[in-house]
Amino acid sequence: MASAQDVQVHTAIAAEQSLIVDAVRTALHSRGLSTGRIPWPGGLPAPRTSGDAESGQESRYEVGLLVCDLKDWRQIRASGLVLRRRSIPWAVLTSAVAGPLWGAVYEHGATIVLSARTPLDQVVTTLTTLALGDARVDPNQEQRHQFRRQWRDVCVRHNELSHRARLLTPREREVLVLLYEGATIAEIAGLLRVSLSTVRSQVKAVRQKLGVTSQLAAVAAYGSLVRPDPTRPAMRVS
Repeated sequence: MASAQDVQVHTAIAAEQSLIVDAVRTALHSRGLSTGRIPWPGGLPAPRTSGDAESGQESRYEVGLLVCDLKDWRQIRASGLVLRRRSIPWAVLTSAVAGPLWGAVYEHGATIVLSARTPLDQVVTTLTTLALGDARVDPNQEQRHQFRRQWRDVCVRHNELSHRARLLTPREREVLVLLYEGATIAEIAGLLRVSLSTVRSQVKAVRQKLGVTSQLAAVAAYGSLVRPDPTRPAMRVS
């Protein structure tokens, strides 16, 4: 197998923000890697430059680098679309805590996930190794499987809560959103121009439909629908 010094690595770069793509490309160019940008799902097409590897060399990508916080469900779904778009080995660089969110991109086909704190030289070495056809850059397979199992558990809970949330009336959902944003019962009553007892009845209905026993748990349930939080313990629903 050729050494890293003997090859020109053509790397696809994907990130939601074009400034991040530009910064990553500049860093990788400084280490001798050729790069091109992959459009982010739903984003505006980025302008191409004369030195862009995507201009006539898109089919020559040997490895990909996806940079994403994985901070919400939208980003996770978009990352999955990017990872499945091209059959090349992908490294994911993320600030997300190691755990189920890493499992999400492994499920979508990532070859390896790296912390955003990973030094540039290590990122370059990883990309070059993947481009040379060696997928053994992530030796901890058991941890990978653990993260994937955790992600599947998150998805099961999310799907169940999504089903329960569809049972809420528009007013109950409005009350739940206000609770999530930190409003008190009295503040909600004032905002909606209803009595305190009416708001309490609506909160009770929300708890029952979400299958939780407290107002705090209802807020946590809504939060998990907005964004998966790997630091929050799994919530049990009845």
